[in-house]
Amino acid sequence: MSARSDKLFQRGRRKDKNSLARKAETKKTRKRALIVCEGEKTEPLYLNALIRHLGLTTADVRISGECGSAPLSVVKHGKDLLRDDSDYDFVFFVFDRDTHPNYDNAINSIYNLEKKREHKPKTIAAITSVPCFELWFLMHFSMHSRPYDAEGDKSPAACLISDLKQIAGFEDYEKASTDHFTKLLPNINTAKSNSVRRLIDCRNSGERDFHGNPSTKMHLLVSALEEIANDSNDD
Repeated sequence: MSARSDKLFQRGRRKDKNSLARKAETKKTRKRALIVCEGEKTEPLYLNALIRHLGLTTADVRISGECGSAPLSVVKHGKDLLRDDSDYDFVFFVFDRDTHPNYDNAINSIYNLEKKREHKPKTIAAITSVPCFELWFLMHFSMHSRPYDAEGDKSPAACLISDLKQIAGFEDYEKASTDHFTKLLPNINTAKSNSVRRLIDCRNSGERDFHGNPSTKMHLLVSALEEIANDSNDD
């Protein structure tokens, strides 16, 4: 090999090496999210449809709903997943208030997890809905403020779902249905705005955070996923 050819070869190797380094850096800085849900149906189905719509993949967002419905079970499962893979920028625990007796304990556990030194760079949050996740669906159509309480043998969540079934297209609502997202997508910004307004009203009326009836923090999760998608598109 001539001296000139050798220089060109070395220059090409450096270029390839720099290109690989840039790709590795891009991959390293790409944000990831872990979402742990209380259900294996409604929440994962909706969230998986959302990440597909945003152009994200399971490499960007892991959604796990294999932990039962009790809020403390959701938190425990999330901690186990974090032990196996801690390389997440966002960690969200999605669960309902409904009638769960350990709801406050779960929120306190998430707060303590967030304060641990090794998790300081992460955003760790409880994404709660009072009384249930379907309130997020209702918020796509109007800002609901009427409290939901048990009525006879119907739980607060069942009462809310009865209201959801009054909306066109949701008359036959079932948790396992896969077409909710398509019906809701055109109004997603309305849902975010209504959820924020409702939380502000709850705080102004002196209701404890995570206890406003009704209220949901799903807009925080949706906004975070949109942020990840926008960062990915900028790469």
